[in-house]
Amino acid sequence: MRRDLAGRGDSQSRLGHIFCVTLLVLGGLLFFERAGVNGREVNTRIDRTDQSAYITYATRLKESGFSYVGSRNRMPLYPAFVAVTSVGEGTPGEVFAKAKTWNVLLSLACLVGIAGIFLARLPRHAAMNAVFFVSFTVFVFKAPHVQAEVLFYTLSFVFFFLGWEMFRKPGIVKGTSAGLTAGLAHLTKASILPGMFCFLVFYVLDGIWMSRKKLVTPKHHIVKALSAVLLVAGFLVIVGPYLNKSKELHGSYFYNVNSTYYIWCNSWKEAVATTEKAKEAGGWDNLPANEIPSLANYWRTHTPADIATRLGQGISRVFESMRKSYGYFPFLVGLSAASLLLGIHKHRLLWRLFLRRPFPVLALVCYFGGYFVLIAWYSQIIMGNRFILALFLPFVFMHMIFLSTFLRGVTARIRSTRFSVPVVFQTAFSLWLLVEIVLICFFRIPALYGGS
Repeated sequence: MRRDLAGRGDSQSRLGHIFCVTLLVLGGLLFFERAGVNGREVNTRIDRTDQSAYITYATRLKESGFSYVGSRNRMPLYPAFVAVTSVGEGTPGEVFAKAKTWNVLLSLACLVGIAGIFLARLPRHAAMNAVFFVSFTVFVFKAPHVQAEVLFYTLSFVFFFLGWEMFRKPGIVKGTSAGLTAGLAHLTKASILPGMFCFLVFYVLDGIWMSRKKLVTPKHHIVKALSAVLLVAGFLVIVGPYLNKSKELHGSYFYNVNSTYYIWCNSWKEAVATTEKAKEAGGWDNLPANEIPSLANYWRTHTPADIATRLGQGISRVFESMRKSYGYFPFLVGLSAASLLLGIHKHRLLWRLFLRRPFPVLALVCYFGGYFVLIAWYSQIIMGNRFILALFLPFVFMHMIFLSTFLRGVTARIRSTRFSVPVVFQTAFSLWLLVEIVLICFFRIPALYGGS
């Protein structure tokens, strides 16, 4: 009988794998077709949301034999991808069309990697829900645009995942992989440094805490310390040449026009006007000291009330942008509400776990809270979903992990019927998502621009 049960279980598992693979393949085909429709019917202007700038950067890279040095506004990895795949013979319009198709293919490749992570760390049903949620409420709208966002979202999420894995169980390969991934993410968009800094600070504090509480062996601490060193080393191996060139040209290893100057302007209009002044003066350093955007000048010319008002307005703008987005926001609200209710229900257990080892949780609070504040602040300069969506994949992943972990084995009874709470939750999520995907595919894809 045991053999029969084991055989039946293996058969069901194989059928489950086949079903998942089939569903993912069909979902990929639908994704490719719908993203293509959006690219052809909606994203028709090359001059919209930085797309022409990326194509110009890619063209100059290709023509210079990849020796062209950009303005340190956009990072070089994604333009290099466009240069290799799309730039060649043809009109700008033909290059634009080709680049859109290649970005859809890149998005599908990114989703394969994301699906691998979800399936490795989540129960199958939760993982499949997460994959289709990510694919059809965000990525399908971003895919047919010649922008670095999809690649950056993926690389920054892989770094986030590896960082979380290092908290769970540090390792040499994990540390090295996290550093290399962070380097590639930095060369895609110069936005990974705050997250990397946050991770390293709390990773070190976690090691000190665990040492004082005698929670692990000395060997564990050696591996943990070596993992952190290799993370930094891997990052520097990838970005070292770029940093050295920035130092040579601009006097700072981590110079970027957005984080150095634009972030201290009050609006995009002011950023553009100040940039023009800098060009006329022959460079930012040639401007009068009191006209160069900087933290010191911003603090000198603004009151604490001005700063609080800017943050408040920024937070409101971010939430409004999310609410009017492609369809992901109600699901995030639902996941947050479910996690909150579960947290209240399990508050004693969660509090004990937090007191035993607080720094991984504090790292998450710092990561999400810090990035959210930075994005809210920068929203006075440029606003759009593409900035806050850098937190989308980590947010979905952590909520699914939390719900799957602490709902495991939980049952409820209605009259004489007992049912599994995780199964009901994921089934309800699937049905809701199915309705939303139908609406997206037939109504939003042919009409909604996803590049902003």
